[in-house]
Amino acid sequence: MADTVQRGLKDRNLQDYYESMLAMFETQGWKYFAEDLAALFEAANTLNGIATTADLDKRLGQIDILKKLIVQPEVTKAAYDLLLEGDNE
Repeated sequence: MADTVQRGLKDRNLQDYYESMLAMFETQGWKYFAEDLAALFEAANTLNGIATTADLDKRLGQIDILKKLIVQPEVTKAAYDLLLEGDNE
């Protein structure tokens, strides 16, 4: 994060948000949580236990939420990098 000090966003609150989120993703607690999410995703990503279309819809919703949580660190980093590029042009 050292280079972000030199390349800051014009909106300090937004920069604080992204830097805090990125720091959180680096913690051991997040890494444990990410492992749990991956295990939940693997368990949910099956048709076992699906008897009705309502069951399928529920399962698809669960999988969608898990995928969004799993990719959040990459999405956050990419958005932050784009904002930095835009503010420094």
